[in-house]
Amino acid sequence: MVRTGEHPWFQKHSISIDNILWHWDQATPPERASGVQWYAHAHHVALAIADGNAHLGAGMIAIYSPQHGWADNIHCAARVLRERTGMGGPASGVFATLSQKSAADRLLHGERYEDILTGPKVREFAHLIEYGGDRDRRDPRVVIDRHALSVAHGRALHSDEFESAPLSGYRRRDGTVSCSSYDRVANLYIEAASLVSATTCGELSPHHVQAVTWLVRQRLNENAQQQRGLTALDKGRRVARANAEKSWLTFCRNHLPHLDFYPRTGYRAI
Repeated sequence: MVRTGEHPWFQKHSISIDNILWHWDQATPPERASGVQWYAHAHHVALAIADGNAHLGAGMIAIYSPQHGWADNIHCAARVLRERTGMGGPASGVFATLSQKSAADRLLHGERYEDILTGPKVREFAHLIEYGGDRDRRDPRVVIDRHALSVAHGRALHSDEFESAPLSGYRRRDGTVSCSSYDRVANLYIEAASLVSATTCGELSPHHVQAVTWLVRQRLNENAQQQRGLTALDKGRRVARANAEKSWLTFCRNHLPHLDFYPRTGYRAI
């Protein structure tokens, strides 16, 4: 049923809690274990790259998260924090914009990421990484990226479908950020976490359900690629992921030898 005043995107792309629960049911034991610990492990990374300053590390990771795979994301953030200058824009050598460079410089100069970031996805990502989960369980946070929205929709969304989804936010005069359509999707994960918790031992937070189903969605995406046959673009992306991970691990060996683990994305190693 179409809601009164519903955004056209949701009229065309239905979302439901049933789709989230279906993905949860497809999770393997390792995926559930990894997903439940994902943000806690990402917090470990934020501490390592920012010399113990979780707010700075998490904010920098969030700034460089758009358009980056995970290994490339944390590598860019770590480089900026090590070199103490933002990166981005033409001829910068990284796939990042001038606005990301500006945001990184602002963060380096002492501004808080809450005052820099407007997009709800990157704000929630930063929050969950900074605290290794929810700071306050009564105020649960959920990261709705392309994979999380695909989970709620029930299938992998194409790039143009995701980019047209009304998930951006805007800052009000009082400094708060409005993101009603984003909250609509996030609320499904909150409801799903409540239902899953009722049937499992122990209470799960919405970000646990999001991370677990996120891993499942990426595995299913990769399996679908294998079944239909890899395109040149698929192969290029796989090579890019492998190269990004190698570069990140080399950086860790040289500059972060104490960082002994980091959360993965669910894609198989090349």
